[in-house]
Amino acid sequence: MSTEPARIAVELRKALEFYHGTAEDLARESIRLLGVNETDRRALEIVLLGDEKSTTPGMLAERLGLTAAGATVMLNRLEKQGYIARSLHPTDRRRVIVVATDLAARRVQELISPLVDEGYKMMLSWFDPAELEMIAGFLTRAGELQRTHRQRLRNMDPYPRAK
Repeated sequence: MSTEPARIAVELRKALEFYHGTAEDLARESIRLLGVNETDRRALEIVLLGDEKSTTPGMLAERLGLTAAGATVMLNRLEKQGYIARSLHPTDRRRVIVVATDLAARRVQELISPLVDEGYKMMLSWFDPAELEMIAGFLTRAGELQRTHRQRLRNMDPYPRAK
């Protein structure tokens, strides 16, 4: 017989699996429309959401689990597509910063704005301010948990190939 906390845990797990699946589906469609791969999409997301004065190739490499050479190849692809530009840091001319172009910002906004606008209206109509604070806290903690687990996975050796 199921206890209430166990039932809630099952429901929460189902809801999180559903959410993660729909987020991955949305990312896949964005990739298709933008003409990029998953790593490039994530790099664009980081650049668009980050502080343009501090997004460096090294920071992107670290966040994405790439080597410096891998990050350079990725940035070359995104630059060729017109999605990013590299320039010298405004105060430290030895550093390069990565910024999203107007083209990237416009295309991503066209793809994501309807979801954000609809989501914002839905959240405000369904939840009171205290519930919204709790949801925001949950999402922040879930993101921190995922970041910690990502690091754990990065420290593991890949599985051997099946024969």
